[in-house]
This record gives sequence, structure tokens and C-alpha cells, in this order.
Amino acid sequence: MSRIPVLRILVPFVMGILAHHMWHCWWMPALLIVIAIIAYRWLIVNSRSPQGRLRWRPYFILPIAVVSMGLGWLGAIIHCPPQLTEAQRTGRILTGRIAELDYTDFSMQMKVDLLDGQLPPCKVLISTRGCDYRMQAGDLVAWQAALDETGNLGNPDEMDYAAFLLHSEGIRYQQHLPLGQLKRIGQSPTLTTRMANVRRNLQLRVFNSRLSPAAQQFVCALLLGNSGIIDKATRQEFSAAGVAHVLALSGLHVGFIALIIWWLLFPLDFLRMKKVRLAITLMAIIAFAVFTGLSPSVVRSTVMIGMVFTSYILYRRSVSLNALALAALIILVFSPSSLYSVGFQLSFITVGAVLLFARLPEAFKNRYNWVNYITSTVITSLVAMLATVALCAHYFHTISLMSVISNLLILPVLPVFMVLGALFLLVTSAGLSWSFLDWLIDGIYRYIHGVTTAVNAIPGSHVSGVYVSSIGVVAYFVTVVLVVLWIYRRNFRFLLAAGCVLVLMLAHSLWQDFTTPRRGLIIFNSFSSTPVLYYDYGKGYVWTPDEEETDSISFARYYAGFLARHEIQELQFITTGDTIALSAAMIRPPHAHLMGRRILAVGGGPWKRATTQHPLRVDDIIITKRYHGTVAKLKELYHFDRLIISGAMQEKERLMNECDSLGIKTHDLSTHGALVMP
Repeated sequence: MSRIPVLRILVPFVMGILAHHMWHCWWMPALLIVIAIIAYRWLIVNSRSPQGRLRWRPYFILPIAVVSMGLGWLGAIIHCPPQLTEAQRTGRILTGRIAELDYTDFSMQMKVDLLDGQLPPCKVLISTRGCDYRMQAGDLVAWQAALDETGNLGNPDEMDYAAFLLHSEGIRYQQHLPLGQLKRIGQSPTLTTRMANVRRNLQLRVFNSRLSPAAQQFVCALLLGNSGIIDKATRQEFSAAGVAHVLALSGLHVGFIALIIWWLLFPLDFLRMKKVRLAITLMAIIAFAVFTGLSPSVVRSTVMIGMVFTSYILYRRSVSLNALALAALIILVFSPSSLYSVGFQLSFITVGAVLLFARLPEAFKNRYNWVNYITSTVITSLVAMLATVALCAHYFHTISLMSVISNLLILPVLPVFMVLGALFLLVTSAGLSWSFLDWLIDGIYRYIHGVTTAVNAIPGSHVSGVYVSSIGVVAYFVTVVLVVLWIYRRNFRFLLAAGCVLVLMLAHSLWQDFTTPRRGLIIFNSFSSTPVLYYDYGKGYVWTPDEEETDSISFARYYAGFLARHEIQELQFITTGDTIALSAAMIRPPHAHLMGRRILAVGGGPWKRATTQHPLRVDDIIITKRYHGTVAKLKELYHFDRLIISGAMQEKERLMNECDSLGIKTHDLSTHGALVMP
């Protein structure tokens, strides 16, 4: 703690943010701050004598830590988006400024800052049916308010989307409306929106170039900070190979940029202007961080590099771990919700672990530089992998075992790609086209992608379908901290405590495996379809009654948590015309007999073959988005106990009212979430 004094403020500050997550009140942190100030004043009064200073000096850190915790708590309250009343959310015209804008094939999604003087400032998520490519960040828009609180789909083991928007983006409300109901009424650009528009224009120029589509996406991710355009298949490949960090701007890329600019300014050393060289490099890095949107990983690396450069300029010593703690504190002061961001957690944990074991490669130092490079890369990759393996398993359900090889082969060419990519952006912005530059960039990207493909083809290169609970993640990091303390303190009590925590973690994991059913049926809630999954000891059978084409990669990605927890390793997709007969199940669309229940899906397909003279008996009827009839018509054809209404259904209110009048049980997937039958 003496070498990293910022930790004395950072740790209680983080505890204050976590306390706000569990207890939403403002008077408690205010009371803590008042008590801490009184205690600090009391310590000062009682420390005026030499004996008093000797006795009370170790306790001065306690009121400082309590004040830091209270400030973290209050900061989280201040940055938390406000609750709006029903009158504020509906029945009025709202105006706002578009902060971010993303296009899909048939819709737009935008984050809008409300500018209504009668409402507290907050951000809302607006999505539209249809696209208007004339809109851009900084535009003023108006619409009829019908805001709903953000919610989850209600599927088991899914990502908490509502909490993610609330804590990481500061968004509590959302609204979906036709494009014609969103009116553009002017412009009011800010520095942030201007930078977003510049990035968007550069991105359009890249997409209109002769580069291959995959190389275009890679250039935009590495140099424009827009990693969201990388397709899901590529993300999956890079993640399995252990080089997913390459796809998103991080300290690695900022470090490369700093080195490149530092090398370009080497003539200043001959003019005895080394401090000017350092200052220009730092200003360039800050400008790059602002241009790319100030992501936590980029801010972290910028602050760390800034502290190192400033220490050189002022002839002061710089401690890397202290710089890392200061970077985290700065980010959390301005954005407490960043603490819940996956990128923030992975970035700081990885860099912290690498810095803790920074001297480890020196024990294997060799007189050959290329051997030292390989040794350093291998050790750094292993440390980073062990530091983040629990988080990666928790969030992505995948563990890469060959990340060392991938990093050894990819990292050396990454700076070259970034230099050529920056030159490509300059040339493209000038309206020029250099064929040899396109050829080089495409060639390097093909090499990088080829490495990931080859590594993933190695048997046992990665383990997918891994499930680690939040308790398991906490227990893992407690174990790691205790092991590190044992390494530095050589006290076997830390090692014994680590062993106890490890045993408890394994016991919790075994209990989860024992209590998790291996056979069952689940009807997922989805915006586009109604996936039905029957699983039986490691194999899953997927049926989409909406007759929508199902992408196996997308399905496995969307429901990765559920598949990993139930150890479903193999998926088989069932289409119209298929018949699956098992010992305890039968699926023949649009009919199925699963978990002892007879199920019928109505919408498209041959479900209308029944007649009123011989009504068929079923237990559940799934109404898909393709059904446009009435419940009374179904009642003429079938005897059934319950209607399951698809989350993609547009006319559910009419159907719900009809079911109420007829006394029929219903399960609305969009309201009650997925239907699970273990």
C-alpha cells in the first residue's frame, strides 16, 4: 500500500459504488462523510503532542477511506439515471439530441440525450422500424413519448441487459416507434457528436474502398474504435484463439501508436528537445483517445502513459501500479458505472496482473534478444490468461488454451498493420487509392485470420461451453490474491486459506452440477422467433415454429449461458418435414410430444388440418408471429389447456383480451419470459 498510495482511495471508492448498487439512498453516504470528517478532526486535535502523533498516526487512513467510500456512493447516485413518473414518460412530446447512432438492415438504434427543461437530464434508447440515412449524431429529434423501462427477455442464464444499459450506459428507458413518428427538427452538435460523425464518414470511405470486407472491418475496429461492426463468426474465432483483445481498442494499440509517434519524432533528440518529443507524443495520444470515444481501456492506457511521460519531464519516479490505480480512479469518478463494464474489468485485471509479475521474465533472461522476446511474450500471455480465465468463462463461456501461440504469431505484425491502416485512412480521406497499400493490408489481415483459423483447428485448442457463476468468479480472485500474498510474504497461512477457498469453490461447482437438470424443455423468448429447445444429456434439439431460418452460431451465442450450464455440447436443428423420435420425446412440426405434454404450433405450416367434427386434444398451443386468426377459431379445432404467445407476436393484446373473455390460461413470453419445463 505504501508503494501504491492511490489504492487507499480507490478501494473504498469502489466499495462505495458497490454499496449504491445494493442500497439506493443518499443520506447514508452523507452521514458517513460527516462522521469521517468529525473523526479526522478529533485525530488532529489528539495528535498535537509527539506522543499523540505516534499513537494516532496509523488511524488517519480510516476517515480518509470512509470519505472516499462516501464520495463513491454519492458519485454513483449522481450518475444514476433518474426515475420518471408515468406522466413524464407518456402523453407528451419529447425532444433530444442524438448522442450515438447505429444502423441495421431494417432499423436504427440511437441513444438520445433528453433536452426537455421540465424533465431531469437523462439518456433514452430509441429504436425505429426503418432507416433514415440522413440522420447523424448531433441531430435534434422530437417524438411522442411512450417510454418503457428497459427489461430482459426473461431467458434463464442470459445477460442482464437491463442492468447493463442502466449501469454501463446510464439508460433506464427505451421506446420503439415507426420511423415516420421520429421528426428531425435541427442540429446541436457537441465535440463528442462531431467526433462520432468524423469517425462515421471515415468508416464510409473505408467501406467504399477496394479492401476486402473483413479487412475493412478490421481497420475500422483498430483505428476508429468501432469494434461493433466485426461479424459474430470472426469474433468467435478470435475469442477461441485467445486474441479477442486484438479486435477492440486497448492499451496494446495505444502503446503501439505511442511508439510509432515516438519513433517518428526522433529528430527532436538531435535538437536537444526530448521533453518536447514527450509532450507531442502525449498530446497525440490524448487526441486519439478523444477521437475514438474515450473507452475505458484507451483512457486507462492514456493516463498510464501520461504519468510515465510526466515523470520523465519532471524528473520524478513513476510506479506503474500506482498509475494504473490512478487511471481507474479517474474513470470511476467521471463514470462510476464503468465498474460494471466487461471491458473495464478485463482491461484493469489483465494489466494489473502483468505489472505484478513484470519482473518474472528477467529470471529467464538470455543473451539472445529473440529468445527474450519469446520468453517475455509467453510469460505475459500466461499471466494474462490466468488472470482473466474466470471472467472469460463467466461472460463468454470459452477458455482458450493456445493463446500463447496466437499472440506470438500475431502481435509482431500488428504494429505494421496499424501503420499501414493509418496511412490507408490518410490516403482514402484525400480521395486517392493505392493498390499496393490495399494489397498489403489485405495480405496482413489474411495472415492474422489464417493464424486464428489454424490455432482453432488444433485439437484441444479451446474449451467451449464452460459455466462459471458469479460466486465462482469471486472465489477464484480471492484464491489468486491469497496465492500472490503467499508468493510475496512467504507466509503459509495465505496458502492454506487459498486452499480452503479453492475447496469451497469446487464444492459449490459440484453442487451446481448436481442440482442442474440434464433433461428438459424450454421455450425461449425472442424478438424474432420462438425457439423451442429440448435437451437430453448433452444433446439439444432446436425447433423454431415460426419457420425462421436459424443460424447455429447465433443461437449458440445468444443462449450460451443456458447451453453451458446444462452441458449441451451438440445441437440439432429441426425444420418442417423432419421427424425426430426419441425414447422420451417426439417432434414432427407443427406437432411435438415433449416432457409428457402435447404441443402444437400455429402460424404457418400444416396446422389447419384438423376439423370441427373431430377436434384434436393438445396440452399447449404456441401462437407464433405468423398467426393472424382468433382464439375462438383455435377453440373450434382443438381442445387445449394453455396458449403460449410468442414474444415476436405483434397482436398479443387482442389475443390476451380474447383469452380472458374465454377463460383460457395463457403464458405471454414477452411478459413472463421463457417457459421452462425441467
